[in-house]
Amino acid sequence: MCIHDHKISPTLMPNCFTGSEAMFADLCYFSVGSVQLTFVFLVLPCLLLGYLGQAAFLMENLTTSEQVFFSSIPSWAFWPVLLVANIAALIASRTMTTATFSCIKQSTALGCFPRLKIIHTSRKFMGQIYVPVINWFLLVFCLAFVATFGSITDIGNAYGTAELGIMMMTTILVTIIMLLIWQINIFIVLLFVIFFLGLELVFFTSVLGSAEAGSWVLLIFAAILFMIMYIWTYGSKLKYESEVKQKLSMDLMMELGCNLGTIRAPGISLVYNELVKGIPAIFGHFLTTLPAIHSMIIFVCIKYVPVPVVPQSERFLFRRVCPKSYHMFRCIARWMIMGGSLVRWSFIR
Repeated sequence: MCIHDHKISPTLMPNCFTGSEAMFADLCYFSVGSVQLTFVFLVLPCLLLGYLGQAAFLMENLTTSEQVFFSSIPSWAFWPVLLVANIAALIASRTMTTATFSCIKQSTALGCFPRLKIIHTSRKFMGQIYVPVINWFLLVFCLAFVATFGSITDIGNAYGTAELGIMMMTTILVTIIMLLIWQINIFIVLLFVIFFLGLELVFFTSVLGSAEAGSWVLLIFAAILFMIMYIWTYGSKLKYESEVKQKLSMDLMMELGCNLGTIRAPGISLVYNELVKGIPAIFGHFLTTLPAIHSMIIFVCIKYVPVPVVPQSERFLFRRVCPKSYHMFRCIARWMIMGGSLVRWSFIR
């Protein structure tokens, strides 16, 4: 963030407290009330004092261009403030890491991101997860970013672009909620959008003016991430539509008979697919390729539901697919988006 030529450190000023914004991405760690109270009585006063104090210092010391935050505090408070600022930076870094894990997990559950290995680190608390690939990616990206630029000005420009992007996206999402969920009067919503989004767009256009000095990295990264999510979502949609169109008809199953035209060997076969109705086409491939098929067949479909907890009795829903003599069933495993891991199944893909 820059005010004319006066540089403000984005890492060691009270902006460290805004790392708690990431908690909104994983509300399972704290209740909504605790987050609201913390923002009103801790984060907001700290931000106001920090920003207003630096603005007042700049108004009185227009020639100062380096380390405005530390220049605006008394000399005797330098080391205590430096210690607190570094601790806050560490907390914000940890918060952003866990929030990234949570966002990746939710995006994966919604089918908007490729499936990654997710490790659940706690059996007691929901949402305590670790994603090794994302953790290493953040490490490499941060080191490469700092090594490439190495200037607090460039890092500050990138930081300002990210902050304003978050603010605009938050405003857009709140507007959608006001229209679709809260159903607030359209004129009030328009006033909200014009005031907040208009103000944010003014700041965002000013930041884009320094895109060549650090901000371009985040813009390119956001574009790449958007393309990955768009391509994955588009491909997943085509895959599901293909499975729906190519699923086997019940008339064919009736013609094959209870032995399905092959040998039924003792055992249970679990066939994973995305369909909640019908028989997937891959099962027909099994019938024509394998020399035998198990005596009991269960089509397993995992669906994520947007609720905090799924009751134990509703997590696995079973129903018969064909007549009783066929011994074919469907199991729909329902799991919350931010819940723990499913039981480890050995799926036949």
